[in-house]
Amino acid sequence: MISKEKLPIIIGGFYRSGTSLVRRLLDAHPRIHCPPEIKFFRDFYGYYPKDDLAHLRFFFTVRTIGIEEEELLRIFGRAFIYTHECAAARAKKERWGDKNPENVLFLRQWDILLPEGFLFIHVVRNPLDALASLKEMNFFRTIPAEFNERVSLYAQFREAGEKYEKDYPDRSFTLSYESLVANPVVVLDELFHFLGERFEPEVMTSVCNTGRGQGLEDPKVSSTREIHLMSVGRWRRDLTPQEVDIARSRLHEWLEPFP
Repeated sequence: MISKEKLPIIIGGFYRSGTSLVRRLLDAHPRIHCPPEIKFFRDFYGYYPKDDLAHLRFFFTVRTIGIEEEELLRIFGRAFIYTHECAAARAKKERWGDKNPENVLFLRQWDILLPEGFLFIHVVRNPLDALASLKEMNFFRTIPAEFNERVSLYAQFREAGEKYEKDYPDRSFTLSYESLVANPVVVLDELFHFLGERFEPEVMTSVCNTGRGQGLEDPKVSSTREIHLMSVGRWRRDLTPQEVDIARSRLHEWLEPFP
């Protein structure tokens, strides 16, 4: 059994829920390398609602050669894991993390690729604020355009993450975006303790510097200079009354903690 402080770290949660901020906080730690998103599972499964070239993609065509899908996952998953290991070594870091919102949908596959285990960070946010924030992003090729479909997608992500937490509580950590931005020192101390690491306060000051890497992630986080509360409650100005009603009818169990 690998000791906790050597296990890889997997970050997931719904889009615009704070996963980019969390990955930058981890990457700012002297022992952890956590780069921008690598879309391995999305490409492997063709997880795109609109892709006219899907039949020409590598992972579509490679399925025609007669190898079972799980074996294909192991073959190419080994390269994916090795890529993370090489990048961490190049950065002179002892461990690595992978951040993707949709990681919550592929935790079973992570179990296959990492049979010795990993630690899961489930980032959650007020559903109304996450949906409001999503409105400003042009994700038409990856996320449904209709608001009610986005609400259903939120539920799918949240349920998947919570199921894994329930099945594996000892290696799962729920991180509330609202708690993080309100009490960062307290929350980060708890998070790094869960990871088997010492909390280094400097992660909060270096979280958004250019050393955190350039790549695919929430573009707003790179221009943020400190952890702040300004996005808490944004749904009140950014969602229509009709949208709020749709979300409340479907996501009421996750909205109870919020006024």
